[in-house]
Amino acid sequence: MKRFQSLLLALAIAICSTVAVNANNPETATQPDPRMMSIEISSLLKHHKLNLKKDAKANVLLAINKDNEIVVLSVEAENKVVERFIKEKLNYKKIKCPVNPDVEEFKLPVTLKAN
Repeated sequence: MKRFQSLLLALAIAICSTVAVNANNPETATQPDPRMMSIEISSLLKHHKLNLKKDAKANVLLAINKDNEIVVLSVEAENKVVERFIKEKLNYKKIKCPVNPDVEEFKLPVTLKAN
């Protein structure tokens, strides 16, 4: 009986850890989660070589097409170089996370850290 309880406990732990890992994996996620899309987009913008004296902020308006590609609709930033960088890095890049088809446009605040 003790062996059975230990086996059952080990099985429960394995199932819980598998579910927790899959919940944070954009490739296996099935439900749309805006946080996952934000994480993917921030990873695309993470390493920049822009020579910024201070943090640059921008507001990005984007949509996701039927091929799960990001389509940048507009970028509002004080610095034109930052606008161009965001457009080049994001436009028509595929994302892996599921997106809510009912939402046509996404607003995303972006902050690029100064070097």
